[in-house]
Amino acid sequence: MKFAISGYGWAARMHAEAIRLAGHDVVGVSGPHDGRRGTFAAAHGCRVSSADTAEMLTESGADALVVCTPNAIHTADALAAVDAGVHVLVEKPVTVTMEECEALAVRAAAQSVTVGVGHMWRHRTEVIALRDRVATGDLGRVVRTHGWGVHAGWGPSGWFTDPVLAGGGALIDMGIHAIDTARFLIGDPEPVRVTASIGFGEFSDTVVDDDGIVVIDWDNGVRSVVEFGWWQPVLGGLEADTRIHGTGGSAQIWPDFTSYGPHYQHCSVGMYTEQIRDFVEACRTGRDPIGSLAVGRTALAIVRDAYAAAR
Repeated sequence: MKFAISGYGWAARMHAEAIRLAGHDVVGVSGPHDGRRGTFAAAHGCRVSSADTAEMLTESGADALVVCTPNAIHTADALAAVDAGVHVLVEKPVTVTMEECEALAVRAAAQSVTVGVGHMWRHRTEVIALRDRVATGDLGRVVRTHGWGVHAGWGPSGWFTDPVLAGGGALIDMGIHAIDTARFLIGDPEPVRVTASIGFGEFSDTVVDDDGIVVIDWDNGVRSVVEFGWWQPVLGGLEADTRIHGTGGSAQIWPDFTSYGPHYQHCSVGMYTEQIRDFVEACRTGRDPIGSLAVGRTALAIVRDAYAAAR
């Protein structure tokens, strides 16, 4: 399968490596900065490099586009792919607003195009193992989950801290991972209530949120608490880490993370590779990817409801 990528930052490089490991080719790249785009194209063997995503898709003949641009550009790039009849995998969040997400869903259905969303922790071995324990009843009836989407001692810069380009701060960047992971672990229930307390400039000089807590009540009776933030003083758990509390016991995805050595890579390429394999199979068979558009829509809805609740 021939892939193209819009964007050329860390996520784009990770996806390019995952595409190669999954046995596919990256044939095109798009983005506004000629120098960075050219460097990416040379590094990953892209035969087409263009500032315009639609033009790049036409010239490269790509079968699928991976969208790794700033959040506010996701919709435009995804719709360019859909309108070209090209399948699309969008980095989370799928879009910035719910209206954009609905528009993407309508256009994709009309074109019979597969849309996936990059909630890659669903493909991590340890996450799947705990999900399976929950499903078999090993922990009894699940009552509560506690998750983390936190960077300790550091945080991003650039467009990630721009409220227009990012559509938010640490919640839409980090908290969304822990929200979706909790939902995946307990069988993908629907949210019935979202409350939140969100802080701005608590640990940094950003104008977007850098600290907060979200509480989600699900329609299966489980309550989820998610802590998120940048520049935090301490970690309660790794990115997307989650502890399950049930009537028969509790378990955490990465319970011994403080003992991991300096060479441990948490955001490793393996889960991205499995995500690409699943996405390719979904495109070929017509089924939904594990990280489907519906999955991305629910995660975005919770984030947007949390921002609204905090206001």
